[in-house]
Amino acid sequence: MNHGISIRPSKDIRTNYAQISALTRQNPVAITVNGKEDTVLLSYEEYQEQLLRISELEAKLSMYAHLAQAMDDIRLGRVQSADAVFDELLGELEAPQE
Repeated sequence: MNHGISIRPSKDIRTNYAQISALTRQNPVAITVNGKEDTVLLSYEEYQEQLLRISELEAKLSMYAHLAQAMDDIRLGRVQSADAVFDELLGELEAPQE
């Protein structure tokens, strides 16, 4: 997609909708009111792509937050050996249930 933006007056929505709709398949279209940008129109496909990009970025940000927390835990000594953790888990699994 071309990252340029077309600018059209709001009255064109009523009179030239098909043309504006076709333009959104090439790049976003800014609609102006009294000469100032007011609204941006995207094709449905571009809208869905933007939602997917946002979702992927949110997932990456969450992962980075977990990694940062893990790094803080290591730096502050809040760690256990894997053997100790597995021994504890196995002990809990083998303990009689009440």
